[in-house]
Order: sequence, then C-alpha cells, then structure tokens
Amino acid sequence: MALYVAGFNAWNQLESSYDPKRDVEWPADDIDIFTRMLEDEAIDNLRPFFSYTLVDTKSTRKILAGLSPSKHIELRKANEHIFDNCIEAFNGVTLVYNKEEAAFYQFPSISDLLDLLSHPDDEQKLGLRKSFTGFPDIKQFVSYDTGFAALSSSGQVWTWGDERYAACLGRDVDSEHPADRPGLVTDLEDLPTGPITSIAAGGYMLAALTEGRDLYCWGHAGRSSLALIMHALTLTDRPTPVVISEADEDSDVVDVAVGESHMLALTAGGRVYVIGDNEHGQLGFPGATCAPDWTDISDICYRREEVTKVLAGRWSSFIVVKTQK
Repeated sequence: MALYVAGFNAWNQLESSYDPKRDVEWPADDIDIFTRMLEDEAIDNLRPFFSYTLVDTKSTRKILAGLSPSKHIELRKANEHIFDNCIEAFNGVTLVYNKEEAAFYQFPSISDLLDLLSHPDDEQKLGLRKSFTGFPDIKQFVSYDTGFAALSSSGQVWTWGDERYAACLGRDVDSEHPADRPGLVTDLEDLPTGPITSIAAGGYMLAALTEGRDLYCWGHAGRSSLALIMHALTLTDRPTPVVISEADEDSDVVDVAVGESHMLALTAGGRVYVIGDNEHGQLGFPGATCAPDWTDISDICYRREEVTKVLAGRWSSFIVVKTQK
C-alpha cells in the first residue's frame, strides 16, 4: 500500500521524513501536487488533524508527521481507547462514542473531557457533559465545523450541531427535533439505490453514499469557495443527488472525502475526481486556485495504481493505493 498526499503542510504534517527534533523553519511549504509519502504493507485508520497526521501501518501506529497539540498527547496518554473514539468539530466541541453504553458524550472542548477523566466524580465537570443514549450500532461518526453526523449499520443518519448553521443538518429543526441533539435525516431514508453505507463531512458540507453508489450532499454556503461548490453541484440544505461525470460510464461513487472547501470522489472505474478550493494545493494540480467543476486528476496524481480510498483534511487530501508488486 502507498499513501499520496497534497495540500496544507505548515507543520510538515504531510512529510513522513520529517523529524520533529530537527530545527526547521515554519511554516513549511505546501505540497501542490500529489506526492508519495508513505509505503507499507497496510495503511489504515488515517486521521488528518489540523497540524499533524496519524496513521496505522502493519507494524505500528505512528504520527506520520507534524506537531500534535498538547491536549491530544495528554488524551492519548490518559486513555488511548477514548482517543480512538473521539472527534472534534472545528469550533472545539468534542464528541466521544462509547459502544458498550450505546451512547455519545459531548463536551465543550477536549480540555473539559480531560478534566472529567481526571475528576470523574466532580458534579460541576459532569454538568458540562451532554449524553445522547440509544445508539447501539454506530458504524461511523464524523465532524464538520460546527457539529457532527453519525451513521448506523442499518443506514440511518443522524446530525446535530450549532443551530445557526441548520443547513448543515439536512433536516427540519423544531422543539421536538432541536439542532443540538441527534436528529434523523429522513431525506436519506428509502432511497432508490438503497441505504446509506458511508458518510463524510468537512467545513460546512456533508456527504453520504448509498449502497448503490449514489452520492448525496448538502450544507451551508458559509465561505465563497464553498458557495462555489454548492452552486456548481446545485446543493441546498437538504440531501441532493450529485453526479460526478455524465461522460464516464463507471462514475458511480465508491468513496468520498470532504475538506473545508474541497471534495474528492473515487469512482467505480478507479478514477479520482476533485472539486473546490485549491489555495493550498489540496486538489493536487498546481497553477489553479480552484476547480469550479469535477476534475479528473487520475492521470497526474498517482502511478496508475489501484486506488482504495480517498480522505481529506481541512486543507489537504490523501489517496491510498495498492502498490504494484
């Protein structure tokens, strides 16, 4: 397996050869073309944080590169299992999923989570925690700038977050279904090509894939570059079907990734398409500030290897491929 990367690299978070003990000048240069950064027998559980990248290889988990915030280091040391099941929205709100208790626990910040771990009986600290119970079969949960989305094994999708950005929820908000508690996205039920099998989120946009490989997106056009994507894809505050390419017969989507204002899609034909902002080179082709329409980058971003997964950080992109023997 091999990992290709492109985009925001201020803390050398896209450079596997980076040595944090070596003196370097920050910010480092961005990477504006997909570059092969890691090769291993297995590449799994890649987590692109803002200033560092974490990935599992066959031999060990390691920080691929970058600088981990002190609170992240502290949480990993305090409870590795919680860290593995913890995500942050960009506004700092932190979410933990406890499978055994079939519950989500939400905290105003990762600091508040750490405080509760240190003082589990402190009533004041317990009062900062929100509990959402009755979620026994969550297979995936993701964050965006102001909230979260969760997917069950049966294909149901729940969203919740800041009510000022209700368009990100993809559902009605009222007294019985408030924005700040998990609410079912009913528009993603009973779809023509089957239930939802995966979700992605970033910035103010969310995406969902069906069993039949149809892509649905929705969100809030908070930034001009994101507004460009939403206009190009004719998106609204409700899940809307998105077609990657009319010309490509194998354009069914098998994987999707969402950054702050860019997206990647992997089609059934093995092609990688991108759209959106390219300010930091996250689309993988230099010389353009953005891609206003879906753009096929397959011939320039990797060595014709079989792509297995696409992922996105806030301003970065990742492509995992099977290496040729």
